Amino acid sequence: MADKPTIHILGSGALGSLWATKLSRNNNVILLIKGSKLSTSNKTHQFQFIDQEQSTTLTFPCEPSVSSSESNPPIDILLVFTKSYDTLSAIQQLKNRISPSTRIVLFQNGMGSQQAIAQLLPQTSLYAASTTEGANRPDPQTVIYAGEGETWFGAISTAHSLDEPKKILSLLSSSGLKVFHTQNIWQKLWFKLAVNCAINPFTALLNCKNGELIGQPLFDTHITPLCHELSHAMKLNNIEASPAELQSIVEDVIKRTANNVSSMLQDVRATKQTEIEYINGYIESIAQQNNQYFPVNFSLLEKVKRLREDA
Repeated sequence: MADKPTIHILGSGALGSLWATKLSRNNNVILLIKGSKLSTSNKTHQFQFIDQEQSTTLTFPCEPSVSSSESNPPIDILLVFTKSYDTLSAIQQLKNRISPSTRIVLFQNGMGSQQAIAQLLPQTSLYAASTTEGANRPDPQTVIYAGEGETWFGAISTAHSLDEPKKILSLLSSSGLKVFHTQNIWQKLWFKLAVNCAINPFTALLNCKNGELIGQPLFDTHITPLCHELSHAMKLNNIEASPAELQSIVEDVIKRTANNVSSMLQDVRATKQTEIEYINGYIESIAQQNNQYFPVNFSLLEKVKRLREDA
């Protein structure tokens, strides 16, 4: 055990738990848990992992997600699965354990949190990841692997050595999941952002699975003008994608993930805060910065925000 890499995971929701499970085969995995959930007598977290018909009970060692001066040593590798709106404060609370040699991989939805962390930690090797792995957590003790996907990662700050991305690739690939490295992770993040903008709010407003969107009047009448807005926003950020290309990608994702319940809809159903401000809200910030108006995107943003206010 001692010679295996040690990976800390911040954010033990469905996706964080999936990666913890898969990485624990070849690595030492430690979960970082909020102090209120971390009992002094039992510093472990246990859950049931269901993959197809197989069910396994897993127990992971835990450490507090708030660093204190007397406690734990610096973190070597940190994978972050917190919600976008929680990421900056969560990393700030761990800052005493983050050194220039720490390598951090951010798995957040949407856009905005990555730039905030890069500003907070200018000396740290930062990577962002875009994943289509599917997982859901029907209750705090159960994680279901909902569907295989693929993960792309790339640097959003200067790597400390030329071979560092290869080491990160090897580490993430030790999970057995499909992982690829890209020199331009921002392009991947932008395409994922566009897809999330075009699927998640509709599923939240219509209270339906991804595959039930096509044929619904709200979706059918707005998806084409929305893709025009998203294409324009991407072009303003030097990412080329035609409206027709985006709509084709969105419709393909809907078909491939037909049985998925989007994370935004899961949050709405659980009356939790959604990540809408980091998805359609990020597109709205691009519009404002460039004196543009994207009415369909703005309408979706406001309607999803009102869902929580009305809950």
